[in-house]
Amino acid sequence: MDRRTMLKTSALSMSAAVMGIQSVNAAENCSTPKGTNLVKRYPNEFFYDKNGKFLEDRAREAFYEMFKAYNYPLCDFVEKNIWFVDFGMGDFANTGMGGIIWLNREDYRYFSHDIYLLPGQMIPEHCHVPTEKAPAKMESWHVRYGSCFNWSEGDETVPAISKPSASQAATVNCKHCEFLQVGDIRNLGQLEKWHFLQGGPEGVIVTETASYHDFAGLRFSNPDAKL
Repeated sequence: MDRRTMLKTSALSMSAAVMGIQSVNAAENCSTPKGTNLVKRYPNEFFYDKNGKFLEDRAREAFYEMFKAYNYPLCDFVEKNIWFVDFGMGDFANTGMGGIIWLNREDYRYFSHDIYLLPGQMIPEHCHVPTEKAPAKMESWHVRYGSCFNWSEGDETVPAISKPSASQAATVNCKHCEFLQVGDIRNLGQLEKWHFLQGGPEGVIVTETASYHDFAGLRFSNPDAKL
């Protein structure tokens, strides 16, 4: 590539950023495991003991298998701070997540988070409202490994390309669903709107960049969901 072409490419990239382009699709360097079914989908009972207690070690096992398939780098910070939650639903295989919060700065109001979802697993539908500490949270998602379904309020996707888990379907407001792959970036369309992510066929690792997250402003549409 000559200097003129390089400058032109840089200028186009800068223009896209200034104009607020909402999506980016990077076809090159996709971090997708070769072949199919390399990320195992466990039955829900795998994640619970006979009394229905959520087993975090089983969740860790399943996610670490996904990390290995994607060559996702682990470090001491991840090992010590990774967390798993079933949101009190008792349905971790279908409704739950893992994650790592890299930064959450109230003083400068920014947040960085990696979201981990197993195949087909969804975060319960939620929104973010203003609190005494912070305005409603704005967030953007960058798919780094795998694929996911991005659900939001809006026109219904017809034909449907996915469906919420059975334990959540009755309380979901979102009807618009978009399939995202490695390199895709999306922003929350509007503050305080309902939304959620759902893992694709091989699961997903998404980097979320957002304004400060005051968890007091988190609302679930399912009244039984909780952190």
